[in-house]
Amino acid sequence: MKNFDLQRFGRVLRFDFAQNRQHLLLCVLGMLMIYLFFFWFAHNIGMRVDIVTDWELHIKNICEGVGIFGVVCFYIYMMATASTVYWREQKKAKRTAWLMLPATNLEKFLSRWVFMLAVSLGGFLMFFVADAIHMAWLWMTGKPVIAATTYFFPQTTNVAWLRLFSVNCIFLAGQAFFLLGGILFRKFQPIVTALVGIVPFLGLLHFMTYDQPYMSDIPYAWYLGFMSVFFVALTCVFTVLAYRLFCRWQLATRNFVNLP
Repeated sequence: MKNFDLQRFGRVLRFDFAQNRQHLLLCVLGMLMIYLFFFWFAHNIGMRVDIVTDWELHIKNICEGVGIFGVVCFYIYMMATASTVYWREQKKAKRTAWLMLPATNLEKFLSRWVFMLAVSLGGFLMFFVADAIHMAWLWMTGKPVIAATTYFFPQTTNVAWLRLFSVNCIFLAGQAFFLLGGILFRKFQPIVTALVGIVPFLGLLHFMTYDQPYMSDIPYAWYLGFMSVFFVALTCVFTVLAYRLFCRWQLATRNFVNLP
């Protein structure tokens, strides 16, 4: 059997989405509800409506706040979905059915990785849906229509876009780390993986806080480029480690970790 066959991979992918469609739907709709809750909370908890004198400024402040909280919530969502993408296979019956599929480990791992990507993309797109619902409500109530998605984008400068790209590279590495934790641990994967990652995260935060390029001779753009390349490489390392660990899965494992 070849290590990767496109037609066989397609069958595994269809099987994967069919088996986990409820999980995908619940995650995506859950994010939509959270985004809508942010809009509702921003409108109902804050400045009293009867004393608002500048509705345009008021709506802008609401959209800016929801945009910031929406980004933070989405990054948390990315980590949580990565660590729970193998939640069905933590039970022996589901694990047996998954491991006995007529496909290679690479095809099964890539299929679940694509599913994780679809769940993440669905959660991201739900912010635009929630923003469209919010704008429709603003239009129907005669208030200024302002899009919260405009606060997702930085200023139109090369350094600002590079900064945004480097931040996304950091969270992609974090998602790959949580994927590794979701494969390694059998119980409480998001919590245990987060606790394990606290020490390296604090070390990274110290490095990025106290070793900024304005304290050295390194240009800021070069610093951001180096950080982006570093975290892309780290993402690849965590993903390869997750695949290697997945290849070692056994039907009978220890109580807390997926090791023979």
